Formats: sequence, C-alpha cells, structure tokens
Amino acid sequence: MKNIAYQLNPLLVLLMSAVFLAFAGATALAADQAGKTRVLLLGASVGQDWGVEGLPKRLGNDRFEFEAVQAWQFDKTGMLDEVLMRPKRKFKATKSYFKGFLEPSPVKPDIIVIKECAAYFPGDLASYKSMVKKWVATIRAAGRKPAIATVSPITRVRTLTHPGRIESIRAFNDWVREYAESENLPLIDIEAAMRTDTKERLLREEYSTDGLHLNRKAYDVLDKVLLEASVKAVSQGKP
Repeated sequence: MKNIAYQLNPLLVLLMSAVFLAFAGATALAADQAGKTRVLLLGASVGQDWGVEGLPKRLGNDRFEFEAVQAWQFDKTGMLDEVLMRPKRKFKATKSYFKGFLEPSPVKPDIIVIKECAAYFPGDLASYKSMVKKWVATIRAAGRKPAIATVSPITRVRTLTHPGRIESIRAFNDWVREYAESENLPLIDIEAAMRTDTKERLLREEYSTDGLHLNRKAYDVLDKVLLEASVKAVSQGKP
C-alpha cells in the first residue's frame, strides 16, 4: 500500500499544481480587468484578422478589454448563446474544451458588437433583419449592452464576379443605421470608414487584400471607430 501511495504522489502533485495555476491565473485576470469594460466583437473573418485584443495598446487606452469570437455563417445565435452562458462553457468533445479547464474561466462581456461579413450577401434581408433584432433583444435581456456594425463593402472589381452583392450590402447597411438610431444602439460604421464615396459606396482598394477581406491599414482605421463606439456605449449607461 505504501508503494502505491508513493507512486500516486507525483500525479497528485501535478493535479494540485494545475489547479493552483488555474486559480492563480483567474485571480490575476480578475485583478487586471477590474474597472475595465470588456467589449466582444461577434463576427467572422474581420474579428479573426483584426486583432482587437491589441487595440488598447495600439491606441494607448487601457479603459477597455477587447475580444473577438467567430461564427462562420450569418446566423450568430449559437455563438451568442455560448458567450452569454459564461463563465460556463458549452460541452464540446475537443482538446481545446478540456484544455480550457486549466485556464481562467471565460469572462462575460459588457458590450457585444454584432458584425456581419460581406460574404453572406446577397441573402434573405428580411430574415437577416429579424435575426439581428432577436440578438439585440437577447443581449439586453441578459443585462449586456448591444452594439451593431455595418457591413464592409466590396471593391469595384469584386462586384463584377458577384452580381447583386454590393446592392444587397447597401440595403442592409441603410437598415442597420436606421435600426441603430431607432433603438439607440452604438453604431460601428465600418462602411463609412472604408468606402470610396457616399454614392457608389465601394470598398477602397487600399483597404483590401482581395476585394473582400480587409488589410492591416483598414484595421488601423477601424481601431478608432470601434473605440469611439465603445466609449459611446459606456456613456449611455444601462442597456
């Protein structure tokens, strides 16, 4: 029995060490985030490539914490549900899920920005609008603040291979602006920051890698747009 106990000791030590490190990490994270407003960008490729977590350092503003999560379809319902159930995690039979137990629990954001990609257009605009309204209501019911972004346009060359896309994006963005105003939602107007002009409303070539996706130059411009909208959201008080 003594030999068995002795053999188990290293495993127990390892387990206790992992628990201690997880607890210490969570405590340090909570202390670091104290007094900060956490903003989550719920999107797809823009959120993945932007690097919003580095925005406070790039702009010299430590009032906020930024995070991005991806849902690779227009319907963001599933991912939004996962975000709002934090600090709990939705079970997934993946290595990253089990690895998560050794990391600090995910923090529920204060502000959630709904952002859609140009790749989902043209589409069923009536359905799109209905989903956005539902997400805004869900976020508010959870005691969080919703914000909404316009869709980045595409370049002139890109319109030649994707008929109807830019027209659908314009129509959706017009509605987004009207809806944001009617619901007093902070607006991240990505289109206005990226477009050529107010008539054709195309994506400026210097802001794109392929006519659809944005580059680092574009994200540097959008850093300020997102920060300004976040400040506005905080100034509005409760959701």
